[in-house]
Amino acid sequence: MDHPCKVLIVDDDPAFVESIRDLLEAFGYEVATAYGGAEGVARAREFRPDVMILDVMMRTETEGFETARAVREIPELQGMGVVLVTGVTATLKLPQGLTPDDTWLPVDRVLEKPIDPDRLIKEIERVVIKKRGGRAV
Repeated sequence: MDHPCKVLIVDDDPAFVESIRDLLEAFGYEVATAYGGAEGVARAREFRPDVMILDVMMRTETEGFETARAVREIPELQGMGVVLVTGVTATLKLPQGLTPDDTWLPVDRVLEKPIDPDRLIKEIERVVIKKRGGRAV
């Protein structure tokens, strides 16, 4: 690997951000944070992460969806993976989970909160390997 894997956490819950940042840093990831969608997009442009961990419900119930679509429109962020980590399915009592697609939900993975730390690390690694064309993290 030519550089440490870079992860941007975008979530409005400071306790969640801090705990995930601590976990990722313990695994050697370089981590940046943002507390809302617009800040996340700006931070992604500056930090150029390998993966964005993105919450859905922040200022609005759909801010994360809008943020995911916005970053997919930015040419320099095309190679960035997006892992949606959310409690929206349970909160809104959706009958089924969220499924990534190319237009409405252009993310690589959707994980439900609360998230198992080992699963989060494995999913980040899978996304990075996929984005790097099969090369390990």
